Amino acid sequence: MVECMSVIKSKRKQGRLVVLTKAIEMTKYTVQICKNEKNFPKRDRWLLTQPIVREAVDILCCIRRANAVKVQPGHPEAAAYRRGQQMEAYAHAEAMLSLMEIAYVTLGIEHGRMEHWTGLVVETENLLQAWRKSDQERQNPKPAAE
Repeated sequence: MVECMSVIKSKRKQGRLVVLTKAIEMTKYTVQICKNEKNFPKRDRWLLTQPIVREAVDILCCIRRANAVKVQPGHPEAAAYRRGQQMEAYAHAEAMLSLMEIAYVTLGIEHGRMEHWTGLVVETENLLQAWRKSDQERQNPKPAAE
């Protein structure tokens, strides 16, 4: 008989680049919600949907660009570019949240739908922050305690 051991939830590590998967999910949901006439009537759609979708796509593109950079010791410019793309993705997420708030207040989008959508963006931000922190720790490891 083979015994299966699972890792305690608090000891589990994030899978490789969960942020990319979350960003894709968030972008898909953004496109779906923005093309829905119940959320954005045709007469108002052009005002906010294009900038909101653009921010979501920009988040995804920045994450992909950052992930494409393999940071090697002795190449600080690569690390700086990667960090810059991560920071830019975070800035796009903040801008997107602002636009979403305007849409919520002015168009009266259903609260539950808004809550889910906002949660996707905030979760993407949190995963981005964790990724940046992980990169920072890998590039600047703490000396071992003696």
